[in-house]
Amino acid sequence: MNINERANCLADHLLDLEQQLGRLKQKRSQKSVIKFRLSTGWLCKRLLVSNAASARSGLRIAKDKNRYAKSRYMPEGISYDITILGVLEMLQLDGWVREIRRGSYSRDKGEGEQTLIAPTQKLLDWFIYDPITLPKILAGFEDAEPLVVQITSKRKGTNTKGKPVTIKTKKLVSYDDNPSINRMRSNLNAINDCLLRHWSDLYLSDRDWERLQESLLNDSKHDYSPIKLHRQTIRRIFNSTSFDIGGRFYGGWWQNIPSAYRGLITIDGRRTVEFDYGRLHPTILYAKRGLKLASDAYDIGIGAEHRDVVKQLFNAMIQMVEPQDRPPRDVKFSQTGKKWKQLRDLIIEKHEPIKDCFFCGMGNQLQFEDSKIAEKVILSFIKEDIPILPVHDSFLVQVGYQARLINTMSDAFLAAYGVAIDVSDSAKFLPMDFPGSDEVNVAAIVQNMDEYAAYWARNPID
Repeated sequence: MNINERANCLADHLLDLEQQLGRLKQKRSQKSVIKFRLSTGWLCKRLLVSNAASARSGLRIAKDKNRYAKSRYMPEGISYDITILGVLEMLQLDGWVREIRRGSYSRDKGEGEQTLIAPTQKLLDWFIYDPITLPKILAGFEDAEPLVVQITSKRKGTNTKGKPVTIKTKKLVSYDDNPSINRMRSNLNAINDCLLRHWSDLYLSDRDWERLQESLLNDSKHDYSPIKLHRQTIRRIFNSTSFDIGGRFYGGWWQNIPSAYRGLITIDGRRTVEFDYGRLHPTILYAKRGLKLASDAYDIGIGAEHRDVVKQLFNAMIQMVEPQDRPPRDVKFSQTGKKWKQLRDLIIEKHEPIKDCFFCGMGNQLQFEDSKIAEKVILSFIKEDIPILPVHDSFLVQVGYQARLINTMSDAFLAAYGVAIDVSDSAKFLPMDFPGSDEVNVAAIVQNMDEYAAYWARNPID
């Protein structure tokens, strides 16, 4: 039996047990049974892929009834009454799932924790669980609506120390389809179909893979989580119902790993290279004024070693909706030897032609601008079934497509704004002696087969 068949058998078992225990006043309808089976498959697959990424992390599951309201974002058959009160409770009652942590929430503090669950060995044995190859089997299964509208609301609250903070809450928003939206969805479905015909992976030894997953699990400074390789597809997230705010591509597993590891990404067992746009948002802002950015946008005369800090501040000033006396959060600039207001004024002075673009909340609008360019670049490749992995303003392709990627990125920007832009190599890629490079090096593979057993199990050599 495959995973779906085993999930259906498990669902039928739970349905019989539910009847035996008299948990329902009347027998489920045929429609309810179908939804019960769909919910069982959905929940079990989520448990399996979460456990494959990290047996220690568990699966967060929402128990708020409002989170299961019927919408385009909710997978077929999933509901609070059936999925949570029916399937999940029966899985726990019969020893297939264990609860690690009960959920809680403080509205005043704006902090909470979802219920954390994990599969028991009983469930893993039932599905003949293989954590190494499972991600390939379940690639893309969680996808529902690929076009997402997400609105962030703000309110005042207090943190755990009693200090006032601004609490941000993200909410998925429904919308009506139109020809433009349908076209974007069709393009995204074509992109994802291409990505699912191929396989992207991370060339790490079994030992280094375990170390990386553990470090991501324990990293409290960044928004990382253990890598889930089954996330082979992407979606677009918009920040306005007008579909002209945001729209960047998210969701691929390769987007949520430390940048130092992106050079270890492979596609179909082959090395990849990464190219990105240089000074993308500043160049766009100048181009929209009919101007050309003549120098490094982030060189404000305080030393090249502080360029990254200036870049962060520039982006923050574009994002802010009004001038602020307090510096942006999460930007460490003390090593520059200058105060926030000094750096702010230097950036404004540097960019006198576009100074009115600062402190007016243009960040998400610029993301929409770059997402349109990214879509053109991606579509150009997938039309010929060439997989390409986007990371906002950069792209990864297999070795051999470097020239094509550079030309495609350059042409897409030139067509949009009428000016040229720099496209540069990220210089993060596997060494030339990588065994999965242009020609298969069988000897190298045999030599490291034991050390890289999991990788080669997912990436067999033809």
